[in-house]
Amino acid sequence: MALVRRPVDSAELERLGTEQIRPELADLDQLSVEELVSLMCSDVRRVPDALDAAEDAIASAVTGVVERLERGGRLVYVGAGTAGRLGMLDAAEAGPTFNVREGQVIGVLAGGTDAFSVPVENAEDDRAGGAEAMRALHISEPDVVVGISASGRTPYVIAAIEAAKAAGALSVGVACNVGTPLGDLADLPIEVAVGPEVIAGSTRMNAGTAQKIVLNILSTAAMVRLGKTHGNLMVDLRPTNEKLRDRATRIVAEIAETTTAEAQEALEASGWKPKVAAAMLVGDLGADDATERLARHEGRLRPTLDSLVSEASEATARPSRAVGWTRLGVGAAFVEGSLVPGDVAMRGGEIVAIGLSRPGTGFVVPGLVDAQVNGYAGVDVLDADPDALLAMGDALLRDGVMAYQPTLITSELGQVQRAARAIGESKARRLGGAVILGIHLEGPFLAPRRSGAHPTERLRAPDPALLEQLLAAGEVTMVTLAPELPGALELIDICHKRGIVVSLGHSAATASEAARGFDVGATAVTHMFNAMEPMLARAPGLAGEALARKGVAVQIIADGVHVSEEMIRLAFAAAPGRCSLVTDAIAAAGTGDGTVRLGEVSVVVEGGVARRADGTLAGSVGKLRDGLSRLGRLAVPAAEAIGAVTRLPARLVGNARFGELSVGGPADLLVLDDDLEIVRVIAGGRDLEPA
Repeated sequence: MALVRRPVDSAELERLGTEQIRPELADLDQLSVEELVSLMCSDVRRVPDALDAAEDAIASAVTGVVERLERGGRLVYVGAGTAGRLGMLDAAEAGPTFNVREGQVIGVLAGGTDAFSVPVENAEDDRAGGAEAMRALHISEPDVVVGISASGRTPYVIAAIEAAKAAGALSVGVACNVGTPLGDLADLPIEVAVGPEVIAGSTRMNAGTAQKIVLNILSTAAMVRLGKTHGNLMVDLRPTNEKLRDRATRIVAEIAETTTAEAQEALEASGWKPKVAAAMLVGDLGADDATERLARHEGRLRPTLDSLVSEASEATARPSRAVGWTRLGVGAAFVEGSLVPGDVAMRGGEIVAIGLSRPGTGFVVPGLVDAQVNGYAGVDVLDADPDALLAMGDALLRDGVMAYQPTLITSELGQVQRAARAIGESKARRLGGAVILGIHLEGPFLAPRRSGAHPTERLRAPDPALLEQLLAAGEVTMVTLAPELPGALELIDICHKRGIVVSLGHSAATASEAARGFDVGATAVTHMFNAMEPMLARAPGLAGEALARKGVAVQIIADGVHVSEEMIRLAFAAAPGRCSLVTDAIAAAGTGDGTVRLGEVSVVVEGGVARRADGTLAGSVGKLRDGLSRLGRLAVPAAEAIGAVTRLPARLVGNARFGELSVGGPADLLVLDDDLEIVRVIAGGRDLEPA
């Protein structure tokens, strides 16, 4: 084969990032093995950053690949040397992994297939060979041709892309430099600029790694969109050996929720086709019927199973393993801090599916978590016996609160100890109702001038010995104190070392005094804006410091009384992902107007506002569910609003099992409408009557 050679433009090569020499590595050959390995492991960390910058370009290419393959086209990789071998490798893996038809994903290597094991390095200059390879494949309009070249200027690849474009194919260019001839030529350029290599010009390191990842993403993401997976399960794999047959069996058993023995039996009856076997089991069908049902949905398993489940639910005469599912008819589910589109299904007391097709409206979210509850439904936590606390937990649960921190305000030591014992007994006896996460001690180490409803005569100066007595009273998970008090920093340090959350509140602290509290271990603020100095232009105080300081949890009472709507919006805008709601509820919550006790304090409730005799606000009669819907009316993004009453407060108190939804997890959840109003409370898979 006669190659047409072009003179090498040295200046052009020197401009390429992958060709540049790194002066700091001039002594590379003198490094020890350990130093070499450490250097190379560290250097490869530049690849993710380069990939991040190319995400949009990769996504556009995936979209193009899916569109062409859906029309019956082919995915063709073309490259020389290492780049070409990577293309061939990705093409070879497509068949067994995704069961693509023969010839649908092809790798073309300059110098031919023999060059895979025996390099033909000068083949990259063969422009005629690149063009001829495309003609030999009869490249046409439905195809996608992906040119791979670290430099972005390989003649073989450039010519192949020119020929592909002339034939009407979609062209993608994968290069590891910016502003390359390949990038300028391709319809969809992907330029992953990894920079100079450890060994100058050797693109088998970072460039090769980046190219392989890009190709893996292109093919894998495209196959997912083409229905080659069910969730993250490889339902189109070819079970051609014992390992793959075992994998197929476990996949089908997982999807159909059956035993591996039944899954294997269905696979054998289907000719070892996992999609067909799964449809057979879920729909109680024979292999031919299951194959026909898949064909109705273009071979996609999820819509096939959804249709079978729906039919089985409507026709009880035909049993199915999925008949027991109950779909909730929602549009999205709150999972790991985000809203995942699709419906949710449960069976018994367990969530069995998230992200189902044919979604409805509204949201499924975890149960609410309230980190500050002084009382509820006629029960005052400081004065309650275990039976009363159990009844209070039932009332909270009916209102959607599935976990809470009972809060003990400043009181006589003996009373705090008695209340803590009652809380512990109630927690041990609980059969239902909201779960007690631990005790929140709000006081007695508070600032007298910002004591709020706390009896000032019971306030105490920070005292490690008294703190020890209080912590010994029960399972304390949170302490609120004023950081500016002499000795307060020592108490913060003690609590922090024991894993107890310290929240700053009822404080006259300046911003610098608050900062010192956060520096030694405080991580939250109690009822932001209330019982603390107001924010001023030159005196931001505790509130200003908390909003400006990353990592500090901001707790807010959103009952329409304690904090204005403007200040709520301000907090969520200034501290995104850090704001959570609390109720600071007292015994009057859920009971209406009247006179109640808050520990030793008498509180009068009129028009839904609770005050001491002197007019001081004394807790809240609001419900956490109402705070959530108020956030919706204030246009707080739905995911952030939901997180503020579920995930964030749960994580703040160190109990991440609450505030989360997951497949296989308990069906303890709420159904919200699009306005974030609770329409169903479900505990253990059963609907509860509203409080």
